[in-house]
Amino acid sequence: MKFKLLIAVVGFILGSALPVSQSLALTHIDGLVPYEDIDAAEIPVLQSPKTSLGKDFNYPTGQPLIKAYVIDIPVGKQTSLHKHAVPLFVYVVSGELEVDYGSKGKKSFKSGTSYIEEIDWCHFGKPAGKIPVRIIGIYLGQVNPDQVKPEPCTKPN
Repeated sequence: MKFKLLIAVVGFILGSALPVSQSLALTHIDGLVPYEDIDAAEIPVLQSPKTSLGKDFNYPTGQPLIKAYVIDIPVGKQTSLHKHAVPLFVYVVSGELEVDYGSKGKKSFKSGTSYIEEIDWCHFGKPAGKIPVRIIGIYLGQVNPDQVKPEPCTKPN
């Protein structure tokens, strides 16, 4: 059930952010399948079902809470140093995102790629080039406590 809800949320958000020919039809998840003039194309998740640093992850227990955000990072800016307590699906809509994982190095994610962000690991993100970055972040948390808000870090891992 949680997976079907995630697909519905991703489909709705990506359907708003991408041309119709690239949007995710809510009825199919198995590749490019025509359905009432809608095409469904799977969005591969890098290292799925692992996080960006190759770790396994679990969904939180309790009543599910899914929150989705469109996040814009202008050139010359970066996120604060932070970590996540829950799985976060990231889709890079435009630009190229560079994530600095401290002692684990940096990773770049180009437009059109997606991944599961590292959990409980301090990092920050910024544009990798001279174009702003737009990402869609879908947090898979639980209602109580609401674990969606990133936690600030005082130093890198």
